Amino acid sequence: MIKNNKYKIGTLGKPHSLNGYLYINHEIFFRNFDFNNKKVYINEKKYEIQEIKTHLKNRFLIKFKNINNIEDAEKLRNQNILITNNEIDKYIVDGLPWPGFYIDVIINDGIKLLGYFYSDKFIFCNLFINEEIVVPYNEHYFSYKDNKLVLINKLVN
Repeated sequence: MIKNNKYKIGTLGKPHSLNGYLYINHEIFFRNFDFNNKKVYINEKKYEIQEIKTHLKNRFLIKFKNINNIEDAEKLRNQNILITNNEIDKYIVDGLPWPGFYIDVIINDGIKLLGYFYSDKFIFCNLFINEEIVVPYNEHYFSYKDNKLVLINKLVN
């Protein structure tokens, strides 16, 4: 089962304006979810996201409720944004949760998810099955049911 309590989904950058917006570098997996009014944690303190919006080509801005000026925003600079593992079922794409929830977890039959990476719009997982292998993270190879991620397409005998 999942060991951690909180997971990093992004890092805050410099303040953008006088209204409390900051740049955010967040996980590609989460960029299509609506985070308005979502609770997140920064340094063990709970914050509520007011808005995440695109800025320029591939940059994003975040605004937290009650952070309304550049001075308060500056205090959050370079801090990590965390979510809790009890929200796994809120973050499902094509039937699968964010693979970051399962890093260093034995998912089934002694198979350990070591990490993941992106290639274009695809996610690949590094698994340990007698040796390290790379597997596409999709419904052909994985399933997710009852809070359990399982490798369903056996790759090694």
